Amino acid sequence: MYERYRIETSPIKLASTQIGKFDIIRKDNCLNCGQCISHCIYDVHRRDEKDHRKMAEPVSHLCKNCFSCVQNCPGQALEMVRNEEFESLGDAYWTPPIIHTIWKEAEEGKIPIYGAGYRGRFKGSGFDAIWTDMSEIVRPTRDGIHSREYIATAVDVGRKPSWIIDFENLDLPRFHEIQIPMLFEADPLGIRAKNIILAVVRAAHELGTLAYVDFENSFDELEPYIKSVVLRSPLDRIFQTDPALLRKASFVELTLPESHPADELEGVLTRLKSHNPALLVSLGLSSHLFTEELFRLVEESLVDVLNLSADHHGQCSGGEMFITDSARKLHLNLVKRHIRDGITLLGKGGIAAAEHVPKLIICGTDAAVLDYSLMVALGCRMCEECRIKDCPAGLPGLDSEAAEQRIINLACAWRDQLLEILSAMGIRDVRRLRGEVGRAMFYEEIERESFGFIFEERYLFK
Repeated sequence: MYERYRIETSPIKLASTQIGKFDIIRKDNCLNCGQCISHCIYDVHRRDEKDHRKMAEPVSHLCKNCFSCVQNCPGQALEMVRNEEFESLGDAYWTPPIIHTIWKEAEEGKIPIYGAGYRGRFKGSGFDAIWTDMSEIVRPTRDGIHSREYIATAVDVGRKPSWIIDFENLDLPRFHEIQIPMLFEADPLGIRAKNIILAVVRAAHELGTLAYVDFENSFDELEPYIKSVVLRSPLDRIFQTDPALLRKASFVELTLPESHPADELEGVLTRLKSHNPALLVSLGLSSHLFTEELFRLVEESLVDVLNLSADHHGQCSGGEMFITDSARKLHLNLVKRHIRDGITLLGKGGIAAAEHVPKLIICGTDAAVLDYSLMVALGCRMCEECRIKDCPAGLPGLDSEAAEQRIINLACAWRDQLLEILSAMGIRDVRRLRGEVGRAMFYEEIERESFGFIFEERYLFK
């Protein structure tokens, strides 16, 4: 019996993520009247279990900053102050609010609620410089959020022919359908913890998507999920791996060194295809710059997927370009050569919020690869220097089943937000969003069009 795709969530809390934006302080002049309980719907305030005549200390991490308890306290005994531990999370890109949001999404599988509202950022750099078209949200009875269950989020990863010329010598399509436009990076921190890798792979398998695992990090427990795994290897070491594992693989990615002979790459690709014609082969790229040799290999169907990778701040090519700009350029280059529809383009790096996925797809990718956001979902605080042996989130010892469920919860929350955006655009299939730059506004382009004639020198070389 046909069933619509849905994600089963289950609340999973971690002690390491119970950090709120503010601390609620109960002063000595508290009347113990319990008015704060009746005015708080988030269970921040409770009676003392040992003595119900008294109020317990507030559970500050549950606070949504609505200020209702502070405003309605008859004795003015409640005070809200900033939490220094919260403000020390992350960095300038992975900000405390972003980390806290991912924690809540991974904990509950729902879109977080903030009582004090969200007042920005509505403009900035990178993903914050893109505004999505939400024009259809004013007509919810036409499409809108009420028919979001009819919106498809599945995408095809691999190669499909753009047109058929010779039916007798038809090359069968090679692709893998995934149910959400999000793939997973199993070990972005490089800690090689089996519990984390297994959790990510099992979550990918459960969600109907794929997870990237380095050949050197593979182990026996992954074998039942091998069809949900993309095995990755450096170009010069691909045939040094376990031949049996390579034969079982259905998807392999090659990471390219900065300089490599074109004939060497072609030889490896030809050999892989001859061993397993159904094998999907991906190339890991760090820049949108593409040589003629690489374009030829794509045209000759030796490459099925291109994975454009940026660092965890979304910077490609050593910080020269943000991933959205790099993806747009690579997408347009493939379009100009009439090979875009025959290959899959993925993007990875700097994806820190649910809206980053559709924005990256608008810039030309078919799907996004989540890396550090998965680790944040498991409690990672994006410390300036990763301390694996003394990890405040305890990642190396995290329960694998709990980690798996938190990743599933995060995927559910992000898919729900993707459905909201698609419904607000009046789009029923996420594949239609690819490269649809007309359904978004780019701040730098608007600024250039509006003020370029005034500040000509500023835009002269852009």
